[in-house]
Amino acid sequence: MKKLIFLTLLCGMQLFAFQRFSFGLNVNSEAVEFEAKANVAPLTTDPVFRNFYIDLNFINDDDTMFGAGVYVENVFYNYPPLLFQVGLKTLFTQYQDDDFLALPILFGFKHKIYNGNIPVGTIGAKVLYAPSPLSFQDADSYTEYRVEATVQIIENVEIYGGYRNIDTDYELEKVDYSDSAYIGFRFIF
Repeated sequence: MKKLIFLTLLCGMQLFAFQRFSFGLNVNSEAVEFEAKANVAPLTTDPVFRNFYIDLNFINDDDTMFGAGVYVENVFYNYPPLLFQVGLKTLFTQYQDDDFLALPILFGFKHKIYNGNIPVGTIGAKVLYAPSPLSFQDADSYTEYRVEATVQIIENVEIYGGYRNIDTDYELEKVDYSDSAYIGFRFIF
């Protein structure tokens, strides 16, 4: 556990080297989640392909789950308010004596909400899925979906709320890791 916390802090410090990053914290009555995201660098000079992210999250429910991934977020053709996300994530958790490791594929979307020409928030959803070939150790499959809405309250701060459902299927048992709503805040730099 100490190694995992050290690795998380070390990766978090590396985020300062990137161009844009955000840190968020969300809670509910059962869990707390810390998240960090960094826009690594433009992939090309074309503005459509400019968002390549490294994403880290840490959820502490009854058990602890750590995730690290990469994804690309692009504008949907010529409609800038709609963004699509495609990527891959690595997830680690443990239940009783069983270790869980999965590499789910991520698909998501986000739609910006404007007040005139000023973006004031977003609504979005994402799905992560790892079938049996992408699940390792004692894992059989992984499914996660989230819906989320954000509102920017001041220039570099947004509040957000959403719902997440995380199912970790072990070889011998299905564990509903999280099935709850949450609320939080995010700093964006």
